[in-house]
Amino acid sequence: MTRSAFETYRAGETTPDIGVMVKLVLTVRGFRGQLDERLRRIGQSVSRMETLAAIMNMPDPKSQSDVARRLRVEGATVTRMIDILSKEGLVERAPDPGDRRVNLLSITRAGETVLEEIFGVYDSFREHVLSRLEAGDREEMHRLLDLMLEAIDNPPGE
Repeated sequence: MTRSAFETYRAGETTPDIGVMVKLVLTVRGFRGQLDERLRRIGQSVSRMETLAAIMNMPDPKSQSDVARRLRVEGATVTRMIDILSKEGLVERAPDPGDRRVNLLSITRAGETVLEEIFGVYDSFREHVLSRLEAGDREEMHRLLDLMLEAIDNPPGE
């Protein structure tokens, strides 16, 4: 009989499948935490970076709910961040001509300048983290992560 993940973990053991998921979570949390620490030195954060980058990179028109879906966060989370970025002049909101309840977003020139500075920090840290991987390893990681994201986006029974 196969033990559940809980039973395995409770016994102080693990499996390769459990281990890979734990390492994946720890990797993402560690990367995000270290990057956040570096970005705080320039008065920025990963959340600000993600929101600005999504707005800049997504095709128009883009609403707050579109950005929330892309970032896989709640709409209220994006709304709070957009409020802050808008007050700082980094993002502009405009009413959707087809639906006045919806705000369409665009990044301002000042927002692009800030995002360029953020990416300078990000690029340096990303290069450090990936420096131990060969090009083929990176390509394989892309392939594997795409498969995992596809499974996450298409859960069983839905």
